[in-house]
Parts: sequence; structure tokens; C-alpha cells
Amino acid sequence: MSRRGVISAGFFILGLVLFGYLLLSFGIDTILRNASSAGSGLGAAILVWFTIYLLNTASWKLVLGPAGDGISFRKLFLITVSGFVINSITPVVGLGGEPYKVQALSPALGAHRAISAVVLYRMIHLLGHMLLLLAGIVGAAFLLPLTPATAAALALAGTLIAAVIILTLRGTRHGVFDAIAGVVRRYRVLSFIPVDRYREQLEAMDDVLTDVYRNDRRRFRLSVLVEFVTRLLMAVEVWIVLAALGVAASPAQAIFIYVAFSIAINLMFFIPMGAGTQEGGILLGMQSLSLDPALALSVGVLLRIREFTWIGVGLLFILVTGREKPSRAAPGAGS
Repeated sequence: MSRRGVISAGFFILGLVLFGYLLLSFGIDTILRNASSAGSGLGAAILVWFTIYLLNTASWKLVLGPAGDGISFRKLFLITVSGFVINSITPVVGLGGEPYKVQALSPALGAHRAISAVVLYRMIHLLGHMLLLLAGIVGAAFLLPLTPATAAALALAGTLIAAVIILTLRGTRHGVFDAIAGVVRRYRVLSFIPVDRYREQLEAMDDVLTDVYRNDRRRFRLSVLVEFVTRLLMAVEVWIVLAALGVAASPAQAIFIYVAFSIAINLMFFIPMGAGTQEGGILLGMQSLSLDPALALSVGVLLRIREFTWIGVGLLFILVTGREKPSRAAPGAGS
């Protein structure tokens, strides 16, 4: 087996072990019982996420432009799903899948371009997410009856989200690798890191990272818009699940509930799959809207079942990408 195949097998085994642990912790009986009661609503939620992953892949392909010519949409789709799956089950600030994405892209793009491609998409993905959360907070302030405490908490969250958006935009405009090298040079305790030896490579990686913002602003905006739409679809999933449980929620209420548990998950980013925090966020969101809080657990369970389904699919995709013959690296790709 090739070195690349061994690495993919390692990611698969790690993911399978964590997946098995999560399934047993959640309870197979609980999964089967709730899946049966949800009926077609659960199937619809799973299909919504197929659309989300397709759009995620389209956004990534779009923002890469010519730099991504060395990889097909199909291959990028497999990597996208697998990477998000690893992110969801590893307690590494939701970034556990990024090394996997880099090694999966490296044969086609070269190592340096692969790193830039992964960082760039992560920033686009973050922008789409933060913009939806900010829009949801603003919409809730005008459209929904909120308690003073809820309104104050949302105002604080909105301020932090706006700061994240500004910093992320700065990174897409000026790059991040040279800035990291500057931090290393500034502090003696980090002097063992040989950043000056790789100055040219770091500059080249920043060039890939900032190219779309500097040279094709329309493509940049469109990729962020696609990511924004994927977040709206996540709120649609909440609306579908609520309907399957007999709750006649409005689209605005579904978006608010999504925003509530998404903020909770991001605050507790170090917990795998947002265990407990997602359910707590759903509970707070439903309570704030005077919806039956007793249904919050059922909503959370159905979202988990959909997540478990796609984790299983993503793990299979890791095996598929590991067995495929690598494409030829794009011309000029770094090693």
C-alpha cells in the first residue's frame, strides 16, 4: 500500500473508532426508535445535507479558480464530505479534517497549494457561516419577540461575529502565512521555527490564498454567497424536523433556532460533535420562542441521526479517495 493509502487508512480507522464510540454512547435503540418515528422527515433532512455538501464543493471549486484545475468536482466532493466528517468527530477546534484535506489534495495540487486551498476554503466557509448568523441575529431583533436577556446576549454575539468577519476578510485580502511568520520572528521563544528558510514558499502560499479576493472579486463574493445559502439550508433542515414532530414553526423561527444552537456549538468548539451544546442551544432557542421545550431533545436526536448517517458516508468516502490513483499535480504546484 502506498504512503498516501496508509494515511487514508489511518484517518478511516480513527474515524471509525470515534464513530463507533459515539454511536454506542448515543444508544442504538434511541437512534432506531427516533428514526422510525420521524418517517420521511428524516429522509428529507439527509437529502438537504446532500445538497449542502454539493454547494460546499461548488463554493470551494469556484473560489480556487485556475488553482483548482488539477482536481475534479467529484474528487473534491468526496474530500469535502470526508473532511467535514472528521471535523465533526474530533475535538480539535473543528479542524481535525483539515490535515486530511491537505494530504488528499496534495497529489493533484502539490503540498503548498493544497495547504493554501484548504485555508482559503476554510475562510470562505467561515464568512458564509458568520454572515448568516449575523443576519439571523438582526432578523430576530426585528421579527421575533425576545426577552431583554435574550436580546442582550444576541447583541454581544453579534458584536463578536462582526469582529470575526472583519478579521477573516483581512486574511483573504492580505494573506495569513506571512503574518504567522512575522509573529514567529517577533517572539524569541518561537525562534526554533525556521520560517525564513521557507520565505518564498510562504509568500507563494499567500499568493494563492489572496488571489481570488485581489483579482476576481465577483468569484469571491459568489463563493461566499453559496456558503451563505448552505447555512440557510441548515435552517431549512430545522424547519423540516420541527414539521416532522408536528411543530408549525415559521421560517424565521427555524432560522433563530439554528442560530441559537450554532452559536452554542461555536462557543464550545472543543467538544466533539457539539455533544450536549447543540441540544442546549436548541432548548434555549425554543424556549425563547415559547415553543414546547420538551421537543428540543427530539429535535436534537433527529439532527444527530442525520449527522451519524453522513458520518458513515464520509468514512466510506475516505476509503474511496485512499484507493484512487492520484492525479498528476497541477503545473507549477509546490511539493
